[in-house]
Amino acid sequence: CVQRFDGLGNSISSMLSILQPIIIGFVMAFLMNPIMKFFEKWMLPIFLKHTKNENKTRKHVRLWTSIIALIILLGVITLFLISVIPQVYTTADTLIKNLNTQIAGVLDWANQVTRGHFEKALMDAKTDKNIDNAIESFKEWLQGYFHLDKHDEMIQTLTSWGINVGRGFINIIIGIIVSVYVLVSKETFKGHIKKVIYGIFKPHHANIVLEIGRKTNDIFYGFIIGKIIDSIIIGIICYVGMSILQMPYVFLSSVIVGVTNVIPVFGPYIGAIPTTIIIFLTNPVQGIYFLIFIFLLQQVDGNIIGPKILGDSTGISSFWVVFAIVVGGGLFGFFGMLLGVPTVAVLYYLGGRIARYMLRRRGLPEATDDYVMLKEIDLTSHKIIEKQPEDEIKTYVFKN
Repeated sequence: CVQRFDGLGNSISSMLSILQPIIIGFVMAFLMNPIMKFFEKWMLPIFLKHTKNENKTRKHVRLWTSIIALIILLGVITLFLISVIPQVYTTADTLIKNLNTQIAGVLDWANQVTRGHFEKALMDAKTDKNIDNAIESFKEWLQGYFHLDKHDEMIQTLTSWGINVGRGFINIIIGIIVSVYVLVSKETFKGHIKKVIYGIFKPHHANIVLEIGRKTNDIFYGFIIGKIIDSIIIGIICYVGMSILQMPYVFLSSVIVGVTNVIPVFGPYIGAIPTTIIIFLTNPVQGIYFLIFIFLLQQVDGNIIGPKILGDSTGISSFWVVFAIVVGGGLFGFFGMLLGVPTVAVLYYLGGRIARYMLRRRGLPEATDDYVMLKEIDLTSHKIIEKQPEDEIKTYVFKN
């Protein structure tokens, strides 16, 4: 695997591409499941009172609650896109039409802030010719990056984009159908999986596998659903705060901040960069105020809102959170950053179980706190011998 990592990666990518509609269906079912359970809990007792065939009624209620959950999910996504796309178009159109004026305004503001110390350089940069040259250079870089500078490559790139969009649309349609099937038959799926597990493993080991599976489900559900709720709250607070401060592009900025907030730690700052640039071009002072506002908002989220919603759903320290985001993002991009934290949390949980099992077999303590001040283990009694204060002093003197 190490020697042929590129080939393995290509094989995995091809397999994921083939399974994309199934993956989309399972992701949608994952998001729809809480909605379906809510309506099922409310509707099922009502229908069971007026039926003689309980199994048939349960199947019908499950089907209808799954469809209701699907309609709600698609409705939310559609409403989101209808609200965001016109805002993006309007903002982009305004920026493009007034870009020269806005850049000149930023340079004037910079000249005022620096009290004329760099007036000549700033005024030279402010000329229409220099601004146009800078914009043209950026356009050329953008065209080269997306291979739009050559006619044949541009046609090939646009064709590839069109094929991918069409394929993605078909995969989404298939995924919608799959999501309903998954929810309607989720108990049957669970039964098949459990039957296979108990067929492969001994009952004792199968029980452990199921316990790990339930723990994994709790970690992923708690983290992802909690993060979505947290991001919605942050987006709403951002909208209210920007409206009070009378900043431009309130809705678009709030959406960007809310969406990127699903990425732990770095997400809010990733979202703050483009929004700060957009606001800064319109009003430099408000751009700085927005940056300060986002910093304070994330402090509130990280210390108050986030812990209240997420709790200790992952059970890992801040170091492992950063580790998961860096490694996950480096290997799998955006989805690696999003799913890296719960994945590392599951691996951390498994590592902890294995470590405790090995220690238990050796008759050693399992608590981490018992090993913080450990010097050595007594080979006769298997008791921990802790470091003494004089040992710390000797170590310090020796190092110095």
